[in-house]
Amino acid sequence: MDSFANTFFYAFAALFSMLNPIGMSAVFLAITKDYPAAIRHKMAYKVAVYAAILLVASFFVGPYLLRFFGISLASIQIAGGMLVFYTAWGMLDTKPKISNSEEEEALKNTDITFFPLTMPITAGAGAIAVTIAQAAKITTANTIELLGAISSVCAIVFVCIIVAVCYRFSDEIFNRLGATGTNVVTRLTAFILLAISVNVIWEGVLGLIQPVFH
Repeated sequence: MDSFANTFFYAFAALFSMLNPIGMSAVFLAITKDYPAAIRHKMAYKVAVYAAILLVASFFVGPYLLRFFGISLASIQIAGGMLVFYTAWGMLDTKPKISNSEEEEALKNTDITFFPLTMPITAGAGAIAVTIAQAAKITTANTIELLGAISSVCAIVFVCIIVAVCYRFSDEIFNRLGATGTNVVTRLTAFILLAISVNVIWEGVLGLIQPVFH
């Protein structure tokens, strides 16, 4: 039981800090603000489900796929960081947008639940890297320990439940702040997200060049 609890809390703490459901709820609201509230609430639950599936799949399959394709974690960090950078930059873009019927129709027909809301906004390169590293930590002789796998999956699911709750009630939270307060929080969060993306990219670059000098 102690082993289960230790593995669970370690995985939960690492994933919670990477997913940051409370802070990222502002990003979710900013990206989905043009959708009706009912649709946005459904999207919140779908994002959480997709994130759980993605992270559980990464936990069990990720290490083998990386070895099969010869892809390093550093490469995933760089690619994911670039996607996050692009999204954050779009949120900081203050140029007014001209609304027309074609754009509104395109918005309604565009499903952004998986990309970019799930990947890379919610479960990005950092979360996937943490999940794969957790799998490697409890793997012995190319076999994942059963108890460690169960506790790690429980941690993933629990974090994603928190994501669902935070995203679902993001509009109610930020409605209390008003339009000005929401705009300030959104811009600040986007700037922080931009800084995080740069840090993720830099860590990936270091991961690629460090072996060259050793």
